[in-house]
Amino acid sequence: MNPEEKKRKIWLAAILGMIGLLLIGVIAAGVYLRHMVGLVRSAEENTVATLSQEELEALMGTTEEATTSPEDTWPQVVSDQNITNIMLVGHNYREDEPNMLADTMILCSVNRQDKALRMVSFLRDLYVPLPAYAGHSGGRNRINVCYALGSQWKRSSLGGMEMLAKCIEQNFGVSVDHTIEVSFDTFISIIDTLGGVEVDLTEKEAEYLTQKVGYVGEMQAGRQILAGNEALAYARIRKIDSDRQRAARQRVVITSVIDKCRSMGLLELHDLAEKVLPMIVTDMTTDEITDYLWELIPMVKDLKLESLTIPVDNETLPQSAWGKTIDLYGYQSSVLECNLKSNGEYLRNFLGIVPEGD
Repeated sequence: MNPEEKKRKIWLAAILGMIGLLLIGVIAAGVYLRHMVGLVRSAEENTVATLSQEELEALMGTTEEATTSPEDTWPQVVSDQNITNIMLVGHNYREDEPNMLADTMILCSVNRQDKALRMVSFLRDLYVPLPAYAGHSGGRNRINVCYALGSQWKRSSLGGMEMLAKCIEQNFGVSVDHTIEVSFDTFISIIDTLGGVEVDLTEKEAEYLTQKVGYVGEMQAGRQILAGNEALAYARIRKIDSDRQRAARQRVVITSVIDKCRSMGLLELHDLAEKVLPMIVTDMTTDEITDYLWELIPMVKDLKLESLTIPVDNETLPQSAWGKTIDLYGYQSSVLECNLKSNGEYLRNFLGIVPEGD
């Protein structure tokens, strides 16, 4: 064998060795990801306590029959192959309080084309037509009741996820691909596992947390690290300003969580995932979660974050209005009405949705 042939064989062996190592690495990474996402809990298996007929009627309150009008005509649901929409739901479900009202509803829209995560909060008092589901008529009610009714009618978290997804799609014309559910207790545990989150408190927020919420310590204005129970209290503040500001605070906490994860090393992320994933409930399969992670992980460092609240507070749109009251759990509860068509159009533009075929 001449020297040239020997050199070519050495190079070929080196290249094949590198390809082999790369394949082993990819396979190992795939096996690892599947193991980790296998820790997530299935929504279908996450059963909920059954309410009595009296409790269910109290939950539904003064649900009205939906009427048909030009404004209420449900738009065509649009999707975009470059966008994945995942609804994040936070709720107050406990064994001794099984109503499962959605306290937080944030549509997390990942755009792979412009590498953006757009978070859209839906105010819980929004008064909308609810979709028919599981043989039941929806009527009109507060949007946060939708999750509780779906969970009851299907006896699992999956019911709440499916019904809320239909509600968003039919009222705003935006597809919801999947849902993730987090309870208050889970939220606290996740934040504590992270070692707290950084939040910039105003004077009013610090004063409210100190005086009005008994289980947090004395708070100071400025940049603070909040433990789980403190972060939950912060994310639920409404009395000092409005529900719109409350929704903004929830997105502040999520942004802080993302920023903290961005700064963590691989071993830290592994430890975090092992502790946090078993607390999360979702309707996604193991394969779907794995596929999303393969796409999302390379984008995380450069992912730009944007946010919006529905109803939109924009002078160019018909303004939402308070005033109508409905009965909820025996109390008169004020609800928020808005122009669904204009808000749906604004939402689709904000998300950058280009319907397939355009």
